[in-house]
Amino acid sequence: MRAIFEQDWRDIRDLIRPVSGEINPYGPNYVPARRSDKCFDATAVDSCEELASALHSYLTSPVERWFSLEIVDAPEEMEDPEVLLWLEQTADVIFHAYSDARAQFNTALHEIYLDLAAYGIAHLSQEWSPNGHLKFKTHPVGDCWIMENNDEIIDTIHRVLRWSVRQIAQEFGDLPPMLAREKNIDKVCRVLHAVYPRTDRSPVGASQKSMEFASVWLCEDTKEMLRESGYRSFPYHCPRWVKIAGECYGRSPAMKCLPDVRMLNSMELTIIKAAEKIVDPPLQVPDEGFLSPIRTSPGAIMYKEPNAEHIEPLLTQGNIPVGLEYTDRKREQIKKAFYNDWLRMEKQNTEMTAYEVQDRRDEKLRLLAPMLGRQETELLGPMISRTLELLSDKRKFPQAPDSIIGKRMKASYSSPASRAQTGIKAVTMGSFVQELLPLAQVNPQIMDVIDFDAYTRELAIARGVTRTILRDQKALDAIRQNRQQQQAMQSVAQTAEPASKAIKNLADAQEKGGGLVGAI
Repeated sequence: MRAIFEQDWRDIRDLIRPVSGEINPYGPNYVPARRSDKCFDATAVDSCEELASALHSYLTSPVERWFSLEIVDAPEEMEDPEVLLWLEQTADVIFHAYSDARAQFNTALHEIYLDLAAYGIAHLSQEWSPNGHLKFKTHPVGDCWIMENNDEIIDTIHRVLRWSVRQIAQEFGDLPPMLAREKNIDKVCRVLHAVYPRTDRSPVGASQKSMEFASVWLCEDTKEMLRESGYRSFPYHCPRWVKIAGECYGRSPAMKCLPDVRMLNSMELTIIKAAEKIVDPPLQVPDEGFLSPIRTSPGAIMYKEPNAEHIEPLLTQGNIPVGLEYTDRKREQIKKAFYNDWLRMEKQNTEMTAYEVQDRRDEKLRLLAPMLGRQETELLGPMISRTLELLSDKRKFPQAPDSIIGKRMKASYSSPASRAQTGIKAVTMGSFVQELLPLAQVNPQIMDVIDFDAYTRELAIARGVTRTILRDQKALDAIRQNRQQQQAMQSVAQTAEPASKAIKNLADAQEKGGGLVGAI
């Protein structure tokens, strides 16, 4: 299955992703070669990097938390302030673990996005380091073979490494007998790491060999086992850009424009040759009359016979402007294939408001919904689930409230790309209210149909606002009851004020009148 992709991968590696690893470098006839000599135009390289940078910024921004946690199938618990506070604190712990420089999370993710844009698939492993932190590693596409289960979920991976005997000893400690007898510690060996579902495990027991996924390390050169252990969850995350039914490996934007990239590089080479002929043209030299060799360097001296003809340049008729115009068209097609025209939004109207700019960006991001949704399903979701498992094992989270112990959690995403997908809900809600406002001028009771409390909460969720700033229903009822009591007291005070003034005026009048009567 993978063989049909490898030839395209090699061309992509040479022309689009020249800094990536080799494609299947383990064959007996493999000869490493320089790849930069094959690339004559960097449009595809730049476009691939721009798409990867945009994905990193819009999906998993390093400067803001791009996800939150929710309780599955327990919406009533999401109204509990104690639960909300614990979910926010837990999400912060995860994000801080990702932000730890030792985890190399952002570095690994950028490589993942580069591989996705180029090869359509990427491989990320997530482990707990002996030094007490998460550890993320990106693995070359050419080193990994994957398999799906019956639900088309990747659950098996075979990864080949080239390690020296010294590196193997550093990783595994004691070496097996044949490998331990090797005198040359710098000798490179092929090491295989296989992770696959364990079908013969015992459902009870806490040993690593009874876990759901088996982990086997082998030295292929000596046919010796290096380590056998296991995982409770699949430690590799293998996202795909798009996937065709019946295929296991993904397809990428680079594959879509690979013919154009090949053509552009061929045309660039032709234009370079044509330009060289114009700048440094070939020479027409008579058969006789000059002493060889012909020197063309500045200040050179050549000797010729008195009657010999002059050396003249051979002028070519190449049309370089036509070639440049055609290559510009190819460059635009390549940029479109990498969605650069969507991601790089040119400001066409200098009077655009910030809201209009935001709306245009969200509209473009919504066009990427199928691809971005797959990344949430195959990369971000499994990654956060495994992080929850690893950090929970190390007791890195605060004590959970009793009401949610045993409940399942899920991640919801609040990145700019995710907000762009859910933002259409907020736009629809706002448009509905705007349409009702003119009718409310005629019949104010029409607004009674809207539950503004529910509207506010749904709008906050659609806009990615943290739910900890929203008051629960009990707090709202208490505030409103207190407000009603204050308004009632003010109403009583306002009603009593005229009566008290009238009584006071009457008392004053009686007092004054009584004084006059007494005088008479």
